[in-house]
Amino acid sequence: MARMQEEATLLRDVSRSFYLSISALPAEMRPAVSAGYLLARATDSVADATGIALHRRIELLEKMRAAIAGESEWQALPDEICRQADTAAEAQLLSRFGEILQLPGKLPDPQPELLRGVLDTILKGQQWDLSFFEEHNCVLSDEQTKLYTYRVAGCVGRFWTQLGLCCLGEKFCDPSQAEALQEAAARYGCGLQLVNILRDREEDKRRGRSYLCSDPEEWMQRAERYLRTGVQYARSLRSFRVRFASLLPALLGLKTLAAIRRTKPGKRAKISRSAVYATMLRAFCRSLVNEHRSSDATGS
Repeated sequence: MARMQEEATLLRDVSRSFYLSISALPAEMRPAVSAGYLLARATDSVADATGIALHRRIELLEKMRAAIAGESEWQALPDEICRQADTAAEAQLLSRFGEILQLPGKLPDPQPELLRGVLDTILKGQQWDLSFFEEHNCVLSDEQTKLYTYRVAGCVGRFWTQLGLCCLGEKFCDPSQAEALQEAAARYGCGLQLVNILRDREEDKRRGRSYLCSDPEEWMQRAERYLRTGVQYARSLRSFRVRFASLLPALLGLKTLAAIRRTKPGKRAKISRSAVYATMLRAFCRSLVNEHRSSDATGS
């Protein structure tokens, strides 16, 4: 019990706003999503450790990928990586990576396979990111942007849907809509990543990288379309908890896009804590409305 509480505290400390969605999920889905987030956040922290030589980070990511996939035994991350952490929580996450690696194996089948599959895709995106920007400072095509956003976020939407069906069955969604919902969730995930790219594009340029090679306004519009797809995706789900957890990031993303539009060039768009709470209330109320529709539709 104490170890579970430690993991929950660590998850809260490193996941910021996403913790709000994770904590709202049904108990059946929470362990896999939590484990996936912690593992992906750890690999992302290694990828972002700019004080470590690039070739060393690429090498460590490959070792982490192989360990997550069960292809090799894991040895502790070097102390130099843990010292690169921006926060004490992130340092703890990296120092406990060996323990967190054990979490997928504690899940019931087929959840470990689903989790390792999505993490493999995410790691490919992280590895491409490091390798590509070693030689270039801007993506060469819109297709590269689309592929990158799918690998680091779109695949998570697909995983979320597969996991929901695995854990909840018909209580998650209409099984006949499963394939269409996976596609919608993938676009939704890409939209969330595009929000990050648009919000951080000035900072990324200063770091010598740009994830967009065409008009940012067009990508802003694409991100908005994808997030609205996410809103519709959430409305299609039958569980109130999953609806709320799925809807909240879309509404926060739309609010962030609005902040990006009104923020002066060179500044980083932010939304206030009060705006986050107001968005949570909005997501809660909209999810309750769907509760009545879902009950009617399922005859429950």
